[in-house]
Amino acid sequence: MNALQLWGVCHFMKKYLSIVTVFAFIAASLISATVLNSCSTLNALAGLTRAEFKLQNATSFTLAGINIVNKRSLSDFSIADGLNLTRAFTTGKFPLTFTLNVAARNPNSPTPGSNMSKFSLTSFPWRLMIDGRETISGNIGSPVTLPDGGTTTIIPLQVSVDLKQFFGERGYEDIINLAMVLSGSSGVANLQLKAQPSVSTPIGSLRYPGELTIVSTEFRN
Repeated sequence: MNALQLWGVCHFMKKYLSIVTVFAFIAASLISATVLNSCSTLNALAGLTRAEFKLQNATSFTLAGINIVNKRSLSDFSIADGLNLTRAFTTGKFPLTFTLNVAARNPNSPTPGSNMSKFSLTSFPWRLMIDGRETISGNIGSPVTLPDGGTTTIIPLQVSVDLKQFFGERGYEDIINLAMVLSGSSGVANLQLKAQPSVSTPIGSLRYPGELTIVSTEFRN
């Protein structure tokens, strides 16, 4: 190989190595940016507080189709209502229906120019406890938006539970008394929800690692 050929080879190798160096620098920059962005996202998520839940109240109580709101004793029922309740009880089904309002709160402060602190409740599988006894279960029908900034969102759960199925050993009057307690101003204290929420975030859906026990006295997450 003469000097001219040798110079040509060296010139080609120098040019090739320069191109390789440029591409290597670009690749390293992209990888570094991706890692930094991922770390930034993970750090932001790590600083978030999970959504919080509380039993707000329960409304619109009916027992076997009879409105029991403001009923405090058997004497508060009319003769016709009493007959209808007795008839329903003897059939073997004694359904109590009501709306259980769950308060959901996203306590995270708004982040300017970012949606990182906003949540959407995508799943809320729950089990209803009455007087410490598990009864029925359910879920929400569609996602619920939970704005950041501590705004409280009410999630109404439509409940229908056959009291005779779960409390039949208590007898007719005791079951009616239980229903009246639940429909009273402090009746929600006798209720609890066991729930395992899932929320959507900018990096996907996150499921709570375990069940929450949701009560009326405080927000829990």
